Amino acid sequence: MKDTVAIVVTYNRKELLEECIHALLEQTDRNFDICIIDNKSTDGTEQLARDWKAFASYKNTGRNLGGAGGFAFGIRYAAKKGYTYCWLMDDDTVPEKEAFASLMEKTKCLNGEFAFLGSMVYWTDKSPCIMNMTDITKDWYMQEERMRDKLVPVHHCSFVSVLIPISAVKTVGLPIRQFFLYGDDCEYTNRLRKTGEGYMDLDSIVIHKMALNAGTDLAMIPKEKISRCYYDSRNRFYIARQNGARGIISYFYHQARFAVRILKTAPDKKAARLFVLCKGTMLGFFFFPRIEML
Repeated sequence: MKDTVAIVVTYNRKELLEECIHALLEQTDRNFDICIIDNKSTDGTEQLARDWKAFASYKNTGRNLGGAGGFAFGIRYAAKKGYTYCWLMDDDTVPEKEAFASLMEKTKCLNGEFAFLGSMVYWTDKSPCIMNMTDITKDWYMQEERMRDKLVPVHHCSFVSVLIPISAVKTVGLPIRQFFLYGDDCEYTNRLRKTGEGYMDLDSIVIHKMALNAGTDLAMIPKEKISRCYYDSRNRFYIARQNGARGIISYFYHQARFAVRILKTAPDKKAARLFVLCKGTMLGFFFFPRIEML
């Protein structure tokens, strides 16, 4: 067993998963294990994963737990097996060949003292991936040595590619599986910062093979995905509550702006989009999930 396990969460995207696994097998530093966490796919993913049993272990969750539940499942597995680090990614992530080697080099620069290490995420045309942009900490300029190492201090990052110490997980617990989709990575990596600093490694590069280079924009999201967007509003309400009155005021301000944006720019289903926006907000008033500890 290696010190690190790459956790890949997948659901009914067999072709993308195959590309992700191939990219992992082509890393210049292969000093990590691979574990596929399958949210009970129905497209032949399990058989494909069984064919890779010489290269990757396979765990079927038994039902669709969403991205949040899948990552919580995978991190718990990594901790139970005794790994030091888990490298999380979605099935549509394609790490460039030096991605893992760079993350490992940066752990040495930091003497292993960090809350998380995220990769730089680009879209298929090599432009920055909008969904995976993050916020640099206000005191970044005070960490000149880290900047020279191409490590940028950030508040949070996505699960598209992030290295997490299991020791930090033991302190703050697992991702909130009830989030299901949207915001789980932001909430979790921000929570991990209770144990230390979080960084973006500018030398660790991955490609996020999303269909479109866009964030979760309820005004423009394809109509077949509208119904699930209530998770976004509900989960952002939970995150806003963690920041007190200022966070809640900011949340409602942005919800109002989203409503105006839907009315002005949505190409179709305006009533359905507004309904989902309000549904998520109302559910947020009653959303108090429990953080699971190891």
